[in-house]
Amino acid sequence: MADKKISFARKIKEELATITYSPEEKKYILSGFIRNGGIFSFGKVPSLELHTEDALIAKLIYACLKDAYQLEPSIHYEKVARFGRGLVYVIHVEDAKLESVMEDLEILQDGFYRIPPKEGLHRRNLKFLLVGCFLANGSVNNPNSSKTSYFAEMAFSDKQDAMAIKHKLDTFKDERMMNFRYILRRDKHVLYLKKSDQITVYLSYLGATEAMFEFENARMVKDDMNNLNRLSICDTANFKRSVETGQKDIEAINTVLKVKRLEFFDEKSKAVIEMRLKHPESNYRELAEIIYDQAKIQITKSGVVHILRNIRAKAEEINENN
Repeated sequence: MADKKISFARKIKEELATITYSPEEKKYILSGFIRNGGIFSFGKVPSLELHTEDALIAKLIYACLKDAYQLEPSIHYEKVARFGRGLVYVIHVEDAKLESVMEDLEILQDGFYRIPPKEGLHRRNLKFLLVGCFLANGSVNNPNSSKTSYFAEMAFSDKQDAMAIKHKLDTFKDERMMNFRYILRRDKHVLYLKKSDQITVYLSYLGATEAMFEFENARMVKDDMNNLNRLSICDTANFKRSVETGQKDIEAINTVLKVKRLEFFDEKSKAVIEMRLKHPESNYRELAEIIYDQAKIQITKSGVVHILRNIRAKAEEINENN
């Protein structure tokens, strides 16, 4: 059986999970991940449990716990029935110092009170906090899909966390294109982007370079296709207008020729009349070029318009008199 094609969001997460991070950077990745998907509990020994559906993310979080705080986590997986059979990786750790770790991560104080990030909002740390948030509850729509629009989001468990990060990103000059918006979806506080150029900046900021290039290439292809479709529609509309205009010109010419024979017109008018009768679908610019190519008479688009306008006026006069 062929492997199931992974989603674009999962590609991004796996790319981020395979980057090499320093212990300090891992600390803030851990903070972002735990605050949006961790289960902390007291007992004889405090414990922490984290879940992910991706083995590479599980490996990174395991390394973050060991390298940043010298903890000894364990990993096991559970089978779940959701749209078919799947696996969820569970990272579990028990340690007496977990309470101080949660406080150092700016998540819980005294094991109970939720606290907002402060150090994590510093420019040097925010990127890694966002990486952790995205690995926990982030998503980006597949840019190659013709059925969905561009969309990127991060879902937060706490509104204060979401708004603090949003306000901090709004102050960045270099990342000013990341204009995140907020929405409450069920029990989650979601920051999202809908503009493709902003999503490109966002992926670049997180460090997902390969995913950023893939997204940008798909965006350019889709935009080119949309432009071609728009041009095709415009060309069709313009051709329809040219045909309708040509038919009106021919009706006017036939009306005028009933009272004035062709040989009594001047050279340019005669050429315009003859070529219009032969090329009813051509627009006025094309008609001027045809007259020059076939009759060797120099005439501009404005000259063609002027002559045909006079013929129409004459035709209206004839019809009124009749």
